[in-house]
Amino acid sequence: MRALALTLVLLAAVPASAAMPGKSLMDHLAKGLRTTQVGDWVTYKLDGGGARVHYWRLAVVGEEKDKLGRDALWLEMEMGTHPAMRSPLSQIRMLIARGDGVAFDANGITRLIVAMGFDKPQEYSEEALDWALKKPEKTQKAAPRGQTPAASVVVRSGKEARLMTPAGTVTAVPVEVLYRATVVKRTWLSREIPILNLAKVEIPRIAHALEVHEYGVNAKPRMLLPDPKTPTVKMGYAEKVFPQLPWLEEETP
Repeated sequence: MRALALTLVLLAAVPASAAMPGKSLMDHLAKGLRTTQVGDWVTYKLDGGGARVHYWRLAVVGEEKDKLGRDALWLEMEMGTHPAMRSPLSQIRMLIARGDGVAFDANGITRLIVAMGFDKPQEYSEEALDWALKKPEKTQKAAPRGQTPAASVVVRSGKEARLMTPAGTVTAVPVEVLYRATVVKRTWLSREIPILNLAKVEIPRIAHALEVHEYGVNAKPRMLLPDPKTPTVKMGYAEKVFPQLPWLEEETP
């Protein structure tokens, strides 16, 4: 879960008042944004500088109705130090409702199965899942005198361009987040990349980057599912062992 948290920190949102999509980005996505389908998969390389390199794989491996009767997808996530996920550090499988894409929020996830290291996979009980999906209360930070929290944050999108990645060259649009005229995050979005439409994320000030490594359309389930007799993860155990799932919240740099 800590590795997943690091990944989502790289994707953290910016204040809603600053995060309006640019026309170039909207035009790019309008040219043929593909719908996520069973079999779609993508692997990202996370580079934290030096030897801190990990890989994160997302794969859509099934679909069914969730308990609320919505169309939903089974999404497998793996984290490891090898791009082929040999001996993955963690595996997570979620049943996520379809929305305008895939609903990565507390209302979209209805089942969660987790395997950490060599541990056998276990499914979260309903109580533990509710706890894991609960958004933690945010501590409000006082803004500098005479300045609102988002006053110094600017989001701008560049022109559509060809971007070279380990997975090949793709068409993408850069979206930059600036804080007091300094670029703190640059995200390249591409309609060609499945699931997240994310090609690359750069955080210059801490030398962190996430970049698409491979992607395709032939994913098969790889995570072993727990035996029906396997006990579910209970509330008390979840609180001690697993952190709450991180969420993409509005925040200032």
